[in-house]
Amino acid sequence: MLTQFAAKHNLPKFRERQFNEAFYRQGITSFAGLSTWPKDLRAKLEAEVPFSSLECEIELVSKNKDTHKVLFKRKIDGQRIEAVLMKHKDGRNTVCVSCMVGCPVNCSFCATGKMGFGGNLSADEILDQILHFQRKLVMRGENVSNVVFMGMGEPMLNLAEVERAIAAITDTDKLALGKRRLTISTSGYVPQFRKLIADGFRGRVAISLHAPNQELREKLMPVAKIFSLEQLLAVLDEYTALTNKRVSYEYVMIKNVNDKDGHAKQLVKLFKHRLAHVNLIPYNPIREADFGRSARAQVDRFRQILQRGGVETTVRVTMGDDVNAACGQLADRENRKNIKRKISI
Repeated sequence: MLTQFAAKHNLPKFRERQFNEAFYRQGITSFAGLSTWPKDLRAKLEAEVPFSSLECEIELVSKNKDTHKVLFKRKIDGQRIEAVLMKHKDGRNTVCVSCMVGCPVNCSFCATGKMGFGGNLSADEILDQILHFQRKLVMRGENVSNVVFMGMGEPMLNLAEVERAIAAITDTDKLALGKRRLTISTSGYVPQFRKLIADGFRGRVAISLHAPNQELREKLMPVAKIFSLEQLLAVLDEYTALTNKRVSYEYVMIKNVNDKDGHAKQLVKLFKHRLAHVNLIPYNPIREADFGRSARAQVDRFRQILQRGGVETTVRVTMGDDVNAACGQLADRENRKNIKRKISI
């Protein structure tokens, strides 16, 4: 955000440090709060640099206040994206960010994929989602403690901007989050993931798996037809050998599709000797797909098979389900409204 302005006005480094302290740490809500800068310099900044690339349109808070879901409008084109703040009982404040409008991957069970692809977000647009929540938390004496790239979009297909955002998130003069506080989720784009690791990423990795074998994965996730499960596991084995970090495998439980005992036993074969954690996720039905949620009894049975087989497994705790519908549903609805308005004009 500040780079071009600083170069244009030949700002000394201490001015940049003052900006970063106020903008990223103190949670100022406008450039008027940048009190360490002289008024004339603040006025130039306000005239030349937008305070945020996003506008908050809708904010929904769960009944027990642990989940805040926000619908943002991009100033550049008016399209909508979503981000979520999850306040955990252990004190963590996790922001789930989007990196795209919609998603081009088109997994068969995913609401975001059914939106289609509306474009990549810039690093500033990714950061502005985080900073929206940071400002609210600072007012209560708290901070964002974790960031997960699990919102709308596939991070590997917007890798340059995601990496730019990560650089700011981990910069000790900016948000200053440790690498272990970052999680990137991918559906399995092998070359891009390999580049991410080669570029030095050492945070946590979550894989959208959702099937224990190649045949079923191809039916659920088109990316599997390009990069096989075998290829994906091979690069993840390289990652764990390099970092000694456990990989989290996300597994949406879809009734009578991927939730049978045999599927659990196949997962045991895949992960019994790998540094892996399987996260079972209750499926959130969407109108565009004829899938149902697995019964809780079957989810528990599935988990027990994995655990008995030596695979570390949890069932995701559903937070804010009174406001936090499937990722992308709120943005999809509002984007469709916007399109209809444009057509009617």
